[in-house]
Amino acid sequence: MTKRTKQTLSLLLAVLMLVSILAACGGKDAGSSQGSSTASNVESKTESNDESEPSETGNDDPGEVVTLHVWGMTDSATNPDVDEVAAAISEITREKIGVEVKLTRTGDGEKLNLALTSGEKLDLVNMHTYSGGLPALVSTGYCIPIDDLLDQYGAKIKEVVPEDYFECGMIDGKLYMIPDLKDTARAAGFAMRQDILDDLKIDAASIKTWDDVHDVFVRVKNENPDFYPLAPTWANGGMQSVLPIDDLGGGQGVLESCFDDSTTVVNYYATDSYREFCERMYQWKQEGLIMPDATTTTENNLMSSVAFATYANIKPGKALECKRAYGVDCALIQLLDPYTNTGMVGGSSFIIPVACENPEKAMQLWELMFTDPEVSNLFVNGIEGKHWEYTDDSKKFITTPEGVDPTASGYESLDWAWPNMRITPLWEGSEADQWEQYETFTKEAVSSPAMGFRFDTTSVMNEITACSNVVSKYDVGLRWGELNPNEALPEFLAELESAGVNTIIEEKQKQLDAWLASK
Repeated sequence: MTKRTKQTLSLLLAVLMLVSILAACGGKDAGSSQGSSTASNVESKTESNDESEPSETGNDDPGEVVTLHVWGMTDSATNPDVDEVAAAISEITREKIGVEVKLTRTGDGEKLNLALTSGEKLDLVNMHTYSGGLPALVSTGYCIPIDDLLDQYGAKIKEVVPEDYFECGMIDGKLYMIPDLKDTARAAGFAMRQDILDDLKIDAASIKTWDDVHDVFVRVKNENPDFYPLAPTWANGGMQSVLPIDDLGGGQGVLESCFDDSTTVVNYYATDSYREFCERMYQWKQEGLIMPDATTTTENNLMSSVAFATYANIKPGKALECKRAYGVDCALIQLLDPYTNTGMVGGSSFIIPVACENPEKAMQLWELMFTDPEVSNLFVNGIEGKHWEYTDDSKKFITTPEGVDPTASGYESLDWAWPNMRITPLWEGSEADQWEQYETFTKEAVSSPAMGFRFDTTSVMNEITACSNVVSKYDVGLRWGELNPNEALPEFLAELESAGVNTIIEEKQKQLDAWLASK
């Protein structure tokens, strides 16, 4: 080997050694990081493309799909149907906002309480069944303020929700909830089976007073013994109220009537209206006009089987709602004019829980629920061809598919429990202008003088808990006539006072007076 050749080989070896050293030094950081990042991206892309296992990374990267858990209301929905609806919604939201939807529907308030207290990953929650309502959710830190989120990611919501509604979602000047566009006012009375009225040759229009209702119940008892004249609206003594109170965010301490201007907070259970109602129900119970096990039945739809009548809130489209729920035609007997209060406007709306990992995405989904007709219809009514179908090419009305039981389709159409039912099709039998009727009905309803007020329960939680225990002992039995009000009501009121009801009333009056003074 020549001298020149040896020099060339030495130089080449030195260069190779230098390259190796540099590569080794760089590989410990840049090379490893790049490899890890590449593997992570591949894994993420695989998860995003696999529709059976949606991504739950919690990353807001525009190119990545995140899963949001929506918790909604129902009385009767099955998990397979709910999952199918969620998959159909995800087909739309995946492309529009990079979101896939996991959906839970239940009317069990205890399950919701457990989910919130345990920190379960939830992203949009219907607060209807949460005990204590919005003030309790805020005071316990279970939901987050959404003012900035609404401005940045939900601006279109402001275009469809009336400006004055937002006050009903505020606590201490911060927005936590957006009221749904639903039936935000109510009249009250009874739903009665039309077939039995026809058999008895009774014109529903002739039933106008409590005495008229009583007389009809007596005839049903005597001439249709297979039916209970009056039964609960839902299980365990559930009852739609026919007393026009504003509970101001809790049953202890109310405005007795939304129809007058009084802002004096009183003990609801000590009012003349409550006592008179209990006396009437006790009389009816003694006369055999009320279902014997009204307070213990586990059935929710008694009008479809053994009941002639039940208490009902009355609004546009209510007759069709009853027919879909009970499977029979119903006449509506209105005893109370339309009225509204804070609880009606914001009592069943959604919130973003503190456990939400993607609040920006949650607000984007919320905006679609308010503004996208296809998304809204899927949440409200379910899947075309399985849970509903159009009646004709106009796509104005829908009906239950042939062969499907409208009372047990697998996915309950509960329009009031979602952000915007007013952009969904109408069920067959509705009047074509029903959504316009809703707006008129709401505008003409009498508003409580405390509209927008929400009670902060923080300082009186012990008293509220104690009083709630007393209420659960007496109230249902009194309202369904099982307890003699002459005997039970004085005991009830005495125990409420011992539990601290007057402390609650004083605090609520103090907060209401301060709120009114700020207007």
